[in-house]
Amino acid sequence: MSTTPHDHLFKLVFSEPSELAPVLRALLPPSVALHLDLAQLSPAPTEQLDGDLRMRAPDLLYRAPWRSGDRAEVVFVIEHQSSPDPLMPLRALRTTVRVWEQVEGSRLPMVVTLLFAHGAKPWTAPTRVSELYDAPPDAVEGLGGALPELSLVLQDLAITPDEAMPGEGGGKLALILLRHAHKGNVWDALEANVPLFAEAVKRLGDSRAVGLLTYAMHVSDVPWERRLAEKILPLLKPPQREVIVGYADRRFEEGVAVGEQRGEQRGRLLERRENILGMFQRRFKSFTSAHEAVILNADMDQLEQLKDSLFTIEHPDELLNGQADQER
Repeated sequence: MSTTPHDHLFKLVFSEPSELAPVLRALLPPSVALHLDLAQLSPAPTEQLDGDLRMRAPDLLYRAPWRSGDRAEVVFVIEHQSSPDPLMPLRALRTTVRVWEQVEGSRLPMVVTLLFAHGAKPWTAPTRVSELYDAPPDAVEGLGGALPELSLVLQDLAITPDEAMPGEGGGKLALILLRHAHKGNVWDALEANVPLFAEAVKRLGDSRAVGLLTYAMHVSDVPWERRLAEKILPLLKPPQREVIVGYADRRFEEGVAVGEQRGEQRGRLLERRENILGMFQRRFKSFTSAHEAVILNADMDQLEQLKDSLFTIEHPDELLNGQADQER
């Protein structure tokens, strides 16, 4: 089940085989891609892997036949992560074994796990099972093939320039938007890639291509500018054009409401700080800027504690001691 805007966008776009196939052609070694018939790439249900309660079903599961047609189909496990998972290779290995357990016969299909990392920082977690072994590195190397090994095919969006992003149309644009969601410039990225959106409309259809826009509106703190809307809206048919305009209006109204609420909360906090500060200044004549800073940086809960201490402390320096205790 999709639980985040990132997850929804990823599955919306890459549940379409024609969007995933160009990405695979770009990421797989030529010796592999050459022998695969990616035009016959087909999705497989992830629910079939739910038997092991220790496992989390992969985001997407695909199968692709060899061009020769005489071997088992290759299974592609497609995952995306917005933050590093140190056990990602183990997750991939469990999924691989689960796929193999369902095979009838003595020959196993190749299972390849592709991981799209779209965090704010580059991926730093392990990408190979051998990195997880709690043993001296030379011992792991010495045993070599005696130990299970699996490597992720990692596409780290944080270090991939937009122009080098794999894929075409909506797939490439989705990866670009996922990359820029953490940078706060998702609208700039979309404006620089309007041709990709136009291609996405043709490949995905209006209703699914609109998901790219709703994602950008969801992750951005600011509405899209009129000049961008004038480039995007003519690419959509009237029904979907009205849908996205309505969604944009709702997001703008929600943003205004949230901004007003935050402004009210901020106003109450500032007023409370000034009131508490005045109380302390009236009680203590030697109230310095350092003492004032304790109050002017306090949140609501801390202000209540300061108010309660007003007549129990003997000198304002006790405020500084209390601040040090909180920081520890």
